[in-house]
Amino acid sequence: MMIKYWWQLPGPAKFISNIIENLRDGKNIILCLPEYSPEGLYTAIYNSLGENNEWHWYKLDAGKENYKNSLEIVHFLFLKFAPDTDTYKLRNIKNLINQDSFCGKLIWVDNLNSTVWPFWKEFLIEYEHACRNKSLFDRTLFCVPLNGLLAMNPPKEEVCTAHHVWKNMVSYFDMLLFTLYCFQSKRIKGMEKKLAIAITASIALWDPLVAERLAEKKLETILEPLSLLQDIARERGWNNNDCKSEISYWYKGMIDEIDGEKKIHSAAIAFNDPYKEIERRIWNAEAGIILPFIEECRRKILENFSGLLELPFVTRYGEVINELCGLEIGHIEAQIIKNDIKIDSKIKKYIRILREGRNNISHFMPIKSELLINKDGILNIRF
Repeated sequence: MMIKYWWQLPGPAKFISNIIENLRDGKNIILCLPEYSPEGLYTAIYNSLGENNEWHWYKLDAGKENYKNSLEIVHFLFLKFAPDTDTYKLRNIKNLINQDSFCGKLIWVDNLNSTVWPFWKEFLIEYEHACRNKSLFDRTLFCVPLNGLLAMNPPKEEVCTAHHVWKNMVSYFDMLLFTLYCFQSKRIKGMEKKLAIAITASIALWDPLVAERLAEKKLETILEPLSLLQDIARERGWNNNDCKSEISYWYKGMIDEIDGEKKIHSAAIAFNDPYKEIERRIWNAEAGIILPFIEECRRKILENFSGLLELPFVTRYGEVINELCGLEIGHIEAQIIKNDIKIDSKIKKYIRILREGRNNISHFMPIKSELLINKDGILNIRF
């Protein structure tokens, strides 16, 4: 799983470091996370603190308990961490935090659901007030991930409670680096690899799960990923109307920001993309890779066939080109056809593909896989 690299990237690593900074300031942590957020957050925080971290870590599975109120949570914590407390002592939060056996811990509350969250929220609000009277060294802190709809209803930020919202945390370069990791073990290389990485990063945006899924596929699928994106949308229960509200659907993982710009998840528009946004994302990636490549090919062609090309050359628009370096790939093809220049048919086909590819990119259209890839699955454009 490439996800182990995810939390080492600059954006995600900054998210982790901010959490650790707040923990060391003695704050309980509320993690507001959309559905389908990246895995491994608990492990990333734990590993970032190192082996000699300040706390004894515990993970509680809140989904296994059937709390009726916040007081039952207090009783549960007494039983878990301070079972030998004198029976005559009132079991409340104030007495809980003063139990030696409860001090100096970090408690991760996992698998919260809509049934138990209201009681945990009430508990955490009261617990935050109690924490203010406890020293940083003895204070036990809670780290509480809220996923999906629960993330829309956190307790307020206070002196001893901090929010960390997974939003606008991933840059394009974060995803590009992660996608590079995903393709490390793949057998493709050269232009195929560059193109696959660029398109995958552009389509995946902030979602490492999409990048991993695309990296498993052949280049044909990466060039035309619509079917795969529709599969992802079905798996997540997303439909055509789900991305109309930016606030309501952030928690579903369908809308986020990348480099400060609001984006809709590629899978969220896979069934209804009237503005051809997916095509634009593919085009944007192809333009950055293919246009410089075509320019290099044009220069090599001019070097190899300069003696067969005529100057001055008059374009169909009446422009006169007097220098060899001014001939575009379309001008070269036009001369080959008009003057019936005798060159290998494979080279003629190669020049045609370069010209068609450049025309597509120039007209803001992604290049179809059948133009780029031959029947054997090999990229047609290469030196």
